[in-house]
Amino acid sequence: MVRTTLLFLSALLGVAWSQSSDDVSREIQRLKTQVDEERRASSSDSARQAEWRSQSVARVGSMRDDARRLGRERDSLRQALDRESKPKPPPPVPIAPATLRRKAFAEALAREIDKTVGLLAAEPDAGANLKERWVALSKGLRAGNENPEDAIGTFLDDLSERIDLGSRIQARPGTRTDPSGRVVRGTWIDVGATLQVFSGRDGSAAVHGPGGTREVADPTLSQAIAQSAKVLSGEASPGWVQLPVQAQVAK
Repeated sequence: MVRTTLLFLSALLGVAWSQSSDDVSREIQRLKTQVDEERRASSSDSARQAEWRSQSVARVGSMRDDARRLGRERDSLRQALDRESKPKPPPPVPIAPATLRRKAFAEALAREIDKTVGLLAAEPDAGANLKERWVALSKGLRAGNENPEDAIGTFLDDLSERIDLGSRIQARPGTRTDPSGRVVRGTWIDVGATLQVFSGRDGSAAVHGPGGTREVADPTLSQAIAQSAKVLSGEASPGWVQLPVQAQVAK
């Protein structure tokens, strides 16, 4: 009876042990499965977190770019507003046709004066005083400081005076320094505005023109010049004046 009881208890304990081992195995397997799922979930969460951080950084950068762009637009709009708020200068006064014609006339007159100034170089003194006045007149016309009507009157008066001078022959006493440095007294004969002839009391003669001064070496020519000087200065009876010289003096 006792033996039968022991065998029965052993059988019960074996069955119980067998059932406990299976439960433990299943529990372990369940735990492993749960751990794997937790790991997969944690890995998935980490990936999502990394993606979220990357997206957050990108959004922050985009917001900063938008803030800078908006700042530039704000500054640009502020500058435009400042420009618009400033009082605008009045529009330029339209130039009247008469003013334009006056300006064109002044420019044309200045060009003519400039061209005429070059002709003064043919005179013995290069027309220094007249050249200075004409150059100032031309500049004043272009700058608008000279009245064109007054300027053309002055210019024509100067031209008329120069033309009259060019048609006159007159004698005047004077001196001249010869090539040796000796001062010779005599008479200057002005032939127009481009030629001067000198007759010295010592019988010498010279011709001064745009090309320079040339001594007259021919005694016959010197004598003819001396006689002409006497006629022009009133020291001899009126008569024909002979000046056997050329207007262009060779150096």
